[in-house]
Amino acid sequence: MIGILDYGMGNIRSVSNALEFVGAEACFVTPDEMDKAGALVLPGVGAFRDTARLLEPYRGDLLGFIESGRPFLGICVGLQYLFEESLENGRWKGLGVFRGQVSKLTAGKLPQIGWNTLAVKVPSSFLEGVQPGSYVYYINSYGAPLADAAATTRYGNEFAAVMVRDNVFATQFHPEKSGDVGLGMLRNFRREAEACL
Repeated sequence: MIGILDYGMGNIRSVSNALEFVGAEACFVTPDEMDKAGALVLPGVGAFRDTARLLEPYRGDLLGFIESGRPFLGICVGLQYLFEESLENGRWKGLGVFRGQVSKLTAGKLPQIGWNTLAVKVPSSFLEGVQPGSYVYYINSYGAPLADAAATTRYGNEFAAVMVRDNVFATQFHPEKSGDVGLGMLRNFRREAEACL
């Protein structure tokens, strides 16, 4: 069972619909219930600050889930929260799974809303089937650093679009809104989850 973390942020219904479309068995879980899931999705829409405040009581639980080796997928702010900190609306602490600081994009018009390309840097099972230059759907004003990024994109400056490490996967864009390309990644995540059963 893939648990979609319901903590008051994120378009969880769209994520659920997309996972079900690719054949995954998914359900909503509260932060207190996350350990019951075989795999976990951390969605996020909005400010890093709000996500950090809401999830601060559950930092240990989230890190424990990741350290258990079960598949974990962060989406949008869910990717950013995996980094050490963000400068959005102050300075806010993330989980520190990935090193570095989330900072404001340098493009003149923010937020970035719409389709942009992916540049795959490190092939992985999560990105299987993704062609160079594929378009995915973004809504963001801040971006994560490039170090260790599996894929990047550019809007003003270049920033991390996909992070992959062991059982942790994360996208700055919204795979549930990214057509066949995004659904392909969710299908790949479903396979990761099934492999852990």
